[in-house]
Order: sequence, then structure tokens, then C-alpha cells
Amino acid sequence: MQYFCCKFFFHNMAFLNKQYTKACLTLALPVMITQVGQVSVNLFDNIIVGKLLGAQALASVSLGNGVFFSIFVFALGFSFAIPPLVSEAHSQEKHDTINSVFRHGFVINLGIGFLLMLLLYLALPLLYHMDQPKEIIPDTIGFLGIMTLSILPFMVFQTLREVSEGLSFTIGVTKATIIANVINIALNYVFIKGMFGLPPMGVKGSALASLIARIFMMVFLYYVLLKEEKTRRYIKDFSLKITEFSKAMFSKMLKIGFPTALQMFFEVTAFAGAAFICGLISAKDIASHQIALSMASFTFNLCIGFSVASTVLIGRKSGEHDFVGLKKIGVNNLKIVFLFMSACGVLFILGRHILPTFFTKAEDVEVIQLAAKLMIIAALFQLSDGIQVVALGSLRGIQDVKIPSMITFVAYWLLAIPLGYFLCVTMKMGAFGMWIALGLGLTVSAVLLVFRFLSLSQKKIDSLEKTTA
Repeated sequence: MQYFCCKFFFHNMAFLNKQYTKACLTLALPVMITQVGQVSVNLFDNIIVGKLLGAQALASVSLGNGVFFSIFVFALGFSFAIPPLVSEAHSQEKHDTINSVFRHGFVINLGIGFLLMLLLYLALPLLYHMDQPKEIIPDTIGFLGIMTLSILPFMVFQTLREVSEGLSFTIGVTKATIIANVINIALNYVFIKGMFGLPPMGVKGSALASLIARIFMMVFLYYVLLKEEKTRRYIKDFSLKITEFSKAMFSKMLKIGFPTALQMFFEVTAFAGAAFICGLISAKDIASHQIALSMASFTFNLCIGFSVASTVLIGRKSGEHDFVGLKKIGVNNLKIVFLFMSACGVLFILGRHILPTFFTKAEDVEVIQLAAKLMIIAALFQLSDGIQVVALGSLRGIQDVKIPSMITFVAYWLLAIPLGYFLCVTMKMGAFGMWIALGLGLTVSAVLLVFRFLSLSQKKIDSLEKTTA
């Protein structure tokens, strides 16, 4: 992977284009701050739960989050159909199309969210039959029972967010996320410890704090978009009249949203599956896995900022039929994430003995030592993780989603998970073996996705040149 990246990024070209880099960072930085806020909800949940309640409670929250996000991320995938359609329509000043995408996206997101919420509740009893440590299951179910309620308000927030980001207005989402994160941290301590006359709620308190924070995010963002000039007209024009819906728009959005949902589902469930496989070994392995995953997820979510910027900028160029610029933006954004994740990988290696101590008590020495080893592997696949998510964002910008979803399925479920089970359980390597397999899966995904973007963008350039010749 390192050879591929170096050859790709340095061969016969200036490293970064100033114009494209400025445009990318202008869009990406607010989204990155937003992602920091969103991932920090779970990051601080893990830190606070681990510090206040210990490794066993951390394992319960880890398992609960693994199950929750395996389902929840599928719903999020449908919302990702909104930005490329809004961005393309915005570049062509088709305001009616943006209104249509908004209302259809809202109905799809809310409907999918409601169905998956019911699925999660029905699936809770299955946790007793999945060979996980019995001592963590009751807390896991209590945690999930409350967390599941947050799906609906978050899906409304996500709809508003994707429309806003498609219009290149990102700061409102950032404000909502930062304030909600502060609320979540404060309420975690209040509910877990039982302050101000409230009874101690343990891990259930952590889930309740997240639920309240997500309701706040939804309400706050709505009012921000209502006041912002760029987005006000779409909030005011929003309508759910049956006569304004069309089968064609539902079909168009589902053709983009469903494969995107599958792609996200395959990746997240692979990491959730990894947690289950680690749980077959011990609570120590699953806790160490969660610590390393929390750090890797943090940097991954920062890279989503570059991915969103790629989707919006490439969607805009696609609407303008500037395919040369489209390819240049995609390549430049891949270079940016290459530099960023290289720096993150170095920090992971240098801080591998310190970072795990933020997540658990000092006496959990074995957990900290194993997590430190996993941080080395996490550092090595930072490049692949960042590159593959930006490549996915670039492909989404040209509305190519089916093949990328197949690539992620092969990389994670046909390669990483079987190999991870073999190394972790059969070879008795534990969480360390699981993470070697995950790193390999991410690398395969990154190489194939970059190759596809380069091929498709070049085909668009060649096709345009033929028609204008």
C-alpha cells in the first residue's frame, strides 16, 4: 500500500493544487469539527464510562455501540444520497429540484430510521445467544434500550445536515454538534454518578445523555437553517403534501442511497463483527479492541470532512460537465488525506502507551498493554482508511455507488472477517490478530476504490473530448 500511495501521489505532478486545496479545506474543516463533535459523543462516553465504572462497563458499552451502529449506519447511508443531488442542482440553480430532494430525503430517512429502530428492539434478546461474556449482557441491553430511541431525532438532524452541506453551508451543523457534545459530557457525569438528587444510572445514564444531546442537535440545527439566508428558502418551502412526491425521485434517491447504506453497513458491521470475535476470547480483548477502535474512529471521522468536500466539489463539477477539474479535485483531495493520515499514524505510534490510559482505570494493566499493541496496527492502516473514505466520497460525487459497495463487501466480509477469525480464535492471537486482518481489508478497499475513481473520471474526460472533437 505504501508503494502504491507514493507512486500515485508523487509521480510527475506538483503535490498539492492551492486552489483545490483551499476549496476542499473551506468545506472540510467545519465538517471535520462537526465529526469531532459527533464521534466525541461516543469517545467521551467510553472515557467517562471506563474511568467511572471500569473495564467491564466499557466492554458493555463497546458491545452496545457495536450493535447499535451496525444498524444505525445503514440508515445514515440513505441520507448520503442527498449531498451530490443537492450540489449538482445548486450548481445549475434548480431550486425546485433541491426542494424535491429535501422532502423525499426526509421521508426516506425517517421511514428507514423507524424500521431499523423496531429491528433493534426485536434483536435485543439475541445478545444472550452470541457467546459474549455473560457478565456484560444486562448492561449492554439496558444501554441499547435507551440509545435506540435516538435514531429518529438523529435522522431528522441528518436530513437537515446533508441538505445544508450540499449547499456548502457547513458552519450551522458544526455549532449544533459542538453545543450538543458539551451537553452530552455534562449529562454523562450527572446521570452515571447520580448527581443533583438523581439515582446513579450506570451505563444507562450514558445512553440517556446521548439521547438528550441528539434531540437538542435536531432542534438547534432547524432554527439555524431557518435564519441562514442560503438555507432559509428551503426550510420555508418544505412540504409533505402527497401531490409533491414522485416515484421517479424516490427511485433516484434510493438507487444512490441503498448501495451507499450497504457500503457503510459492510464496513461498520465488519468492525462490530470484530468486537464479537474478540469477545469470544475475553472481556480484556474486547475492551482493548474498543480503545484502539475509538482512536481509529476518531481520525476516520475527521477524514469524513475530506470525503464530504469531495462529494460536494465533484458533484458541482459534474453538474458543470468539467470532468478534467473533477478528476483533479479528486486526486488533490486524496493527496490531502494522505498527508493528514500520515501525521495521525505517527501520533498513534508515539502515544501508544499514553492514549489507552484515557479510557480505563490504571489497574487495568493488561487492557492498556494490549491496546498499546493494537495502536501500532491502527497507525499502519491509517493511510488506507483515510484514502478509501475519500475515494468513496469522490465516487459518490459522480453518483457511482453500486460497485464501491461490492468492493467494501469483498474487502471486509470476504477477506477481513474470515481472516480475523482465523488469526484471533484459531491461531489464538486474540485482538492483535483481528486487527491485522482489519488492516489488510482496509488496504485492499483503498487500492480498488482509488483505481475505480481514476478509471471512471478518465472515461468521462475521454467521452467529452470525443463529443467536442
